[in-house]
Amino acid sequence: AAGFLVQESFHPLFGGSIVGPAINHIPQIPPVFWGLLVAMIGGAEAFRINVGYKNPQEAISVDDPNTPENESSGWNESNSFSLKDDYTPGDLGFDPLGLKPKTAAALEEMQAKELNNGRLAMLAAAGFLAQETVNQKQILENLFSN
Repeated sequence: AAGFLVQESFHPLFGGSIVGPAINHIPQIPPVFWGLLVAMIGGAEAFRINVGYKNPQEAISVDDPNTPENESSGWNESNSFSLKDDYTPGDLGFDPLGLKPKTAAALEEMQAKELNNGRLAMLAAAGFLAQETVNQKQILENLFSN
């Protein structure tokens, strides 16, 4: 939600050519940016998948009665869409400031707080979008115009 307030006042990307209410910024973004964005998101997701999921193409053991000797289908159903045993969803091992709580109870409490604050931020962003759609004015302009 804070991004709406910042981007309407300060937007150094694209030479400052993106103007107006935030709801109208997306159509003004150059198409090249979308290609780069998709590539970067794809790279991040590929990294996350490699960290968290079992490889479904690990060869099936020759001891498997359903697989003829010395043959492998190349697809292991038991690994299909399965998380690694030592992986916790969301934990990619990146915590440079050491903010992750040390105990399970404290981690669970922090995760609940993050989830609730994220939900609140989504509601705030939805309110911003609705307001800008209705009157086509920037949020700060709406806030300080009275």
